[in-house]
Order: sequence, then structure tokens, then C-alpha cells
Amino acid sequence: MSSTAEITNTFLQRLGAQDADGIGALFAEEIDWIVRGDPKLASWAGPRSRKSEVPDYFHALWNALVPGQSVVKIDSVVVDGNEAVVFGEFDHVVATTGRPFHTEVALRLTVIDGAITRMHLFEDTAAVAAAFTQ
Repeated sequence: MSSTAEITNTFLQRLGAQDADGIGALFAEEIDWIVRGDPKLASWAGPRSRKSEVPDYFHALWNALVPGQSVVKIDSVVVDGNEAVVFGEFDHVVATTGRPFHTEVALRLTVIDGAITRMHLFEDTAAVAAAFTQ
């Protein structure tokens, strides 16, 4: 069985490689997933509850951004038992508007029995919304 630290590290590696299916494979069948935001502006925003929904989230997100224009900086990872928190910064450019945005992020992951059961993303949703507004 993989540890919380190992699963978190693998998640980040697959995120960097834009491996949506590989990321999805790290999740339990039933999940507690929250990415706040306005789904009218950002189709990937909102809750999810099934492992099968994870790859679609990343495909929708990545398709909304200009390829090669994203920078993800991981500042630190804190692991305590089944919980991990990733602190970092995202810089992206929106494909439909050409507008860049920057947001500091905190990503909470919970790992039970070697699978991610919870992912909550905390970011500057106002900055994201402004970049997606025509």
C-alpha cells in the first residue's frame, strides 16, 4: 500500500505530465471533490463524487487554457497521516479570452487505503472568473 506522501508525489508528477487518466487512477471509486468557481465560466468547477469524473475534469481544464503557457509552482507539501496539503501558485492563460491569471493555491488531499478519497482546491476564484470573462 502506498503512503499519503507517495500518492501525493505521484499525483503531482502526473499533474505536471498532464496525465489525466493516470491522475484518475489514484482516486477511490467514491470521492469528495470540490473545486469552487462558476461552472458557467469554468466548466470544470464544482463538486464531483466518482473516480470516473476525475479525468474529464482535467481534460476540460487543460482544454480551456493556452497550451504551453501554464506555470505551476509547488512551494511546499505538508503530510500528516492520511492528510496532505500542497501549497503553490498557478499561472495560466485562458484560450478563449487570451487573458492571463495568477492564483495562489492550497490543495487538500486525503488518502485512505492507498487511494485519494478527498480533493479540495482553494484558489482565487475571482481572478479565474475575471480571466474567463469576455
